[in-house]
Formats: sequence, structure tokens, C-alpha cells
Amino acid sequence: MSRATQPDDSSPATSRSWRWYHAVIFYCIIQGLTFGLSGLVSLARGNRNKSWREALFGDVAYFQQLKQAVITPPSWVFGPAWLVNNISVIWGTWQVLNKPKQTPGRAAYLALQGASWVDFVLFNAAYFSLRSPLNALVLTLMMFVLTIISAVVAIFQLKDSKVALSLVTLFLWLLVALTAATFQALWNADDFYQMGPIVQPVTAFVKKQA
Repeated sequence: MSRATQPDDSSPATSRSWRWYHAVIFYCIIQGLTFGLSGLVSLARGNRNKSWREALFGDVAYFQQLKQAVITPPSWVFGPAWLVNNISVIWGTWQVLNKPKQTPGRAAYLALQGASWVDFVLFNAAYFSLRSPLNALVLTLMMFVLTIISAVVAIFQLKDSKVALSLVTLFLWLLVALTAATFQALWNADDFYQMGPIVQPVTAFVKKQA
């Protein structure tokens, strides 16, 4: 084969080895790990959930009984919001995966996203299954920091505005979630750590129970 007909390993055609269905498979695996871990921790803790759905997906009744700040979204919003966030973030990561391996910032971005997905998988188990608002606050803060650093890497190292924009919905959601989680951790008892509430809430800032 002459050099003129040899494939160029750096060409877009040969570097795009990750397909859309890989993203779908990844998302399904992540969901399985998240709900599986949540269910296992609930079982180990002996939580008396009303149904298997609550054991796997999170105890909505527990969430609703906590004192929440007025900024806290209703429980039904979380599912659609995270679906949008996850699709957007996975799309951005897919773009980065398909860049040449030597692309500046590629390894750093993927490592940050890997840490973010570990955080995501742990959240339901650490929060709902362990009944711990403090765990929810710590994991939300970690996700927020990882998202900011990922955006910095996307802008200044990858120099890819589309990848940076894929983090926007998650960033905006985490701004609200982090604020809500801070008040929630301060105002409620933590069953796992056997402590709290740390401060008494200001009535004007407390969300009325539905």
C-alpha cells in the first residue's frame, strides 16, 4: 500500500471510535449502579421503605419531611432535570472521547468527568439510604467544584465552547441544589451521623409543606 492510500490515524474518521450507542449503554450502566447501590445500602441499613421503588430510587417521603428552603424545587422536578443534565453532559463527554488522544486537556477532562460520575452514583445511597443531609451537601459541593473545573479545562485547554456549553444546565441546577442542600443540612437532624440540626431555621425562609 502506498503512503498516499494509507489511512491517516489523526483524521476525524479514524479518531471518532465512540458511537452514540456507547453513550446510551454508559447511561444505562450508571443508572443500574446508582439504583443498585441505593437498594443495597437501604437493605443493609434495614430501612423500612414503603416499596421497592422507594428503596431503589429514593424515599420521597423522607425528602418531603425535611425542612427545606423556599428555593428547593419540588420533588417531581428532579427526575426531568437530571435527565436533561445527564444527556447534555454525556454528549459533551462523547465529543471529548472522540478527540485525538493527544489533544491538550482531553485526559484531564475525562478524569474530572469520571470523578463526577462516581459522585453521581454515590448520591442516592449516601443521601436517601443513609438518611444524611450532610452527605447530600458534601456530594453536591463536590459535583459543583468538579463541574466548574471541567468547564475551565474545556475552555482553556480543550478550547471547545460546545463542550463547555454542555455543562451549563448542570451548573445552573447545582447552583440551586447547593444552596438548597446547605440549608437542608443546617436545619435537619442527620440520622447517619446522629447530629443536628445545627441551627434553627428562619420561618420566612422555610418552604411550606405540600
